[in-house]
Amino acid sequence: MLKVKQLVIFSIFCISAFGHSQQLWQGQYNSKRLLLEKVIISDGPDSIFLSSPEHMYKKLPLQQEKKGDSLFLMNQNYNIRLKIKTILGDLSQDSLVANYVDYTGIHPVNFIKTDSLQPLSFPQHPKGKLPYINKEVTFYSEKTDITYGGTLVLPKHTNHYPLVFLLNGSGQQDRNYTYAGHQFFTVLADALAKKGIASFRIDDRGIGETTGDFENATIEDFVLDLEAANSFIKSQENIDHSFMGIIGHSEGGVVASIAASRDKEFKFMLSLSGVGVTGLKILNLQNTAILKSMNIEDSLIDHYMELYNSLFKTVYNHHEADNLKLKLEQAVNNWMQDKDGDLLQSMGLADGREKNLIYRFHKEAKKDAYQYMIRYNPKEYLPKIEIPVMVLNGAKDVQVPAEENIAGFRKYLSKSTNFASKIYPNLNHMYQHCHSCTTSEQSELEEVFAPEVLADITKWIHSVDQTK
Repeated sequence: MLKVKQLVIFSIFCISAFGHSQQLWQGQYNSKRLLLEKVIISDGPDSIFLSSPEHMYKKLPLQQEKKGDSLFLMNQNYNIRLKIKTILGDLSQDSLVANYVDYTGIHPVNFIKTDSLQPLSFPQHPKGKLPYINKEVTFYSEKTDITYGGTLVLPKHTNHYPLVFLLNGSGQQDRNYTYAGHQFFTVLADALAKKGIASFRIDDRGIGETTGDFENATIEDFVLDLEAANSFIKSQENIDHSFMGIIGHSEGGVVASIAASRDKEFKFMLSLSGVGVTGLKILNLQNTAILKSMNIEDSLIDHYMELYNSLFKTVYNHHEADNLKLKLEQAVNNWMQDKDGDLLQSMGLADGREKNLIYRFHKEAKKDAYQYMIRYNPKEYLPKIEIPVMVLNGAKDVQVPAEENIAGFRKYLSKSTNFASKIYPNLNHMYQHCHSCTTSEQSELEEVFAPEVLADITKWIHSVDQTK
């Protein structure tokens, strides 16, 4: 092994010794980056490589074939082909127009010359000189013993404005609520600021510039984080905090509901795909919708949900960490007793594979956050909210199905002074116009946030704005 490593190192230094130059072009389709690298070696033929972090390709060598005014680049092992319409040999070109072909189809890609691999970028991400002020801040809370990092966005040319706290969904998220390069909250904050609405967003515990333990945090801890952010904003003399509200997405909508039920200083609340039913109910709705989005036949979905609901109820009734795994094993074994082998095979539970299901489910279910959410009941919080509330959902949302959750808000928000709701056709959980509308498709869509939703959010905030 030592000799092989020495040979590789020697080869690398050989290239440097003889001299080479490098040219890079970066392109993107959906949320996949492609980096073309042309290496020119002084005493040999040029080489071209393809890298893609999202595809997990690293310097795949590409064969070259020139046909007419196009250059074809291929890697047979990965079934990849690139047709470049302008000749790569012209090093003065700053951009290249290509068709990238792989097992998923043909993708038009524009490549731009670059010095190094750049982050994912989407058309809705704000660029250039912005008509508002971005302030990166850090602050400490004695109550939580956490230092927070956040971004405050302030409109220009006004001293009076609404201000909203942006609360992200489940999972450890940065302040921009980034998934597969899509910066959900950056786009939302941009839309708000351009309409004269300030916003404040922070990194979750344990990520970015925020300290603390995310793994063991619950929704109650996230409510405390919001309180810390609110205290910081109110301590700033140069910030208008006379009309503040909350925008929460998904799990952030639950945080918003709890906070708005307790803190009467908030003047309005928007729930984006928030939960208006119990924790047990949302797990049932969510898993059923996800299975249906995968085009699984109804009879098989019924079997899955019979098993899943048994597991959910087991967690609800037996939350002690010491014996939870045993109770889950018993629930699965009891369910499997009268099931035939063909059914278990089709569900991926034959030949002992149910142990993998139990392991994965128990790993999540034993966490305090899961235990808290499965016991969430909106009727403990929503009836206490007296401020204006707007509740939005995408009709194609498979994570927080729209009809049932909005019905829950409508049922329990009996004291809200101004209740509004809307369901958007063809929008998913992240408010993108979707096609298959599966959870996996979200990261591949170019759209970050549907413009019509952004417009409705800003319009509604101004309609309840008391700073006018």
